[in-house]
Amino acid sequence: MTRTQTDMALLLGVLAVLSVIPWTIALRRARAAGDWDLGSTLVLATGVLANLPTVAFVLRSGRPERLDPLGEVVIGFPGWVNVLGVVANGLLLVGCGLFVLHRFLAGRAPLNTAPLLALALVVLVALSDGLRDQQLLAPRQLLLMALLLAAAVARPGRGPLLGGAAVVMLSTVLGGVEALVEPASVLRECREDNPCGPMGVLYTGVFTNENIFSLLLIVGLPFVWLGLRGRVRVLLTWYTAFVAVATGSRLAGASAVLVVVFLTLLRPRLPSERAARPSPGRVLFGVPVLCAAAVVGLSLPFRHLDPDRLGDRASIWDMAVRELHESPFVGFGAKAWSAKYEAGEIPAALSPSLHNQWLDVLYAGGVVGLALFALLLVCLLTVGGTRGFPAAACLVLPVLLASILERPWSFGITNSLTFALLAVVIAPTTVRRGAPRAVQGSGSSPAAAPARTPSRSPAATAPGR
Repeated sequence: MTRTQTDMALLLGVLAVLSVIPWTIALRRARAAGDWDLGSTLVLATGVLANLPTVAFVLRSGRPERLDPLGEVVIGFPGWVNVLGVVANGLLLVGCGLFVLHRFLAGRAPLNTAPLLALALVVLVALSDGLRDQQLLAPRQLLLMALLLAAAVARPGRGPLLGGAAVVMLSTVLGGVEALVEPASVLRECREDNPCGPMGVLYTGVFTNENIFSLLLIVGLPFVWLGLRGRVRVLLTWYTAFVAVATGSRLAGASAVLVVVFLTLLRPRLPSERAARPSPGRVLFGVPVLCAAAVVGLSLPFRHLDPDRLGDRASIWDMAVRELHESPFVGFGAKAWSAKYEAGEIPAALSPSLHNQWLDVLYAGGVVGLALFALLLVCLLTVGGTRGFPAAACLVLPVLLASILERPWSFGITNSLTFALLAVVIAPTTVRRGAPRAVQGSGSSPAAAPARTPSRSPAATAPGR
C-alpha cells in the first residue's frame, strides 16, 4: 500500500465513524415518528442475512484471493462460509413465512402489484431452468420467491425505504471501521487492467470487490433520501455518494453524481407526506432521463461501437447475443450463464451475470421475461400517478443507470442487492384509499400520524394502579 492509499483508508474510516452521529439522529427521529415497521425489518433482515457470509469472510480472512493450480481465481467461499449462508437463508425463509402469516392473520394484507410481477419473472426463469435440464428450483430461488411473496403483502410506506437506508448505514460504517483496523483488507490492488479510481484507491468495504459495494451504495441513495427525515438526510445522501465515488468504480462514480443531481432537482416526497402536486416540469424532466437510461442499457449489448473500452463485457455480450436465437421466447434459465464457468467457457469474474440487466433478463427469460421486466418498471413508475412519480423515478433511475454495465436486480437467486429489489417493488409511491393524512410539515407516513391522547379516568390515577 502506498502512502496515498493509507491516508485515503484513514479518511474513509474517520468519516464512517463520524457519520454515526447523523445516522443516529436520523434513526432516532424515524423511531419517534413511528416510521419503523415490519416492512423495515423485512428489508433490513434481507440485507443483513444475505450479505452475512461475505461480510464474515472479509472480517475474518481479509478477503484473500484463492487460486487454483493453474493460477486462476477460484469462485466461491470456504466451507464454513457456505454453512453460514445456509443458516442465514434458513432464518430468512422462516422469517418470510412468519411475516406472511402475521399479515394475513392481522387482516391487513392487500396485494401489491409490483412484487407479483417480479415473482412472475422469477417463476418464468425457474421454469426455463427446468426446460434446459438445469435444477428446477434451487434453494436461493425458493428464498427469492418467498421474499417477493412477503413483499406482495407488505404495507407500502416509508418503512421499507428506512430498512434499505439502515442496510446502507451498516455497510458504510462496517467498511469504515475495517479501514481503520485493517486497511489492507478493504483496498484492492490497482493494476493496469483494473486501475485505481479518482481518489487513488479501489475501496471494497466489507465486500469482496468494489463493484458489489458500489452497486449497493448507488441503489441505496434514494433510500437514504426518502427513508429518512429532515435536512440530515441530505447530508447522509451526499456522504453515501462520496463513498460510492471512493470505491473507484467508474460506473458508480458517474451514477452517484447523476442520482444526487436527479434527487436535488426532483425533490421527491412520499405521497403520504402532505405536499403540493409536483409541477409538470418535474415530470417532463424525469421521463426523458429515465427513457434515455433505459434505451442506452437495452441497446448497448447489441450496438457497442467501441469493444476495446468495454473489455470483457463486449466479448460476453457478443457470445450471449449469438445464442439468443436458440431459445428466444423463454430464454435459458437462471443457471445457464454461470454454468459456462464450470464448462471453462468464461472466467470466474464474469460468471455471476452478463453485466447488463436487460441482456441478463433476456438471456435467462427470453422475450417473455424482458416484457415482464419492462412491465415491472412501468408499474413502479405509474402506480402512484403524478403525485408519486418523482419518488418512483428516483427509485428506478439508479437501477437503470447500473443496468448499463451491471445487473443490480437478480431474478434467479438472492444476492447482496435483493434487499433493494424488495424495498423498491413494495412501491411506497401511492396512498391507499382511506389512509390517514399526515400532519403538515412533519413529513409523517400514515403509520406515524399522531393518535389522540386519551383522557385519564379517576380510576386510572388511583393509588395502587
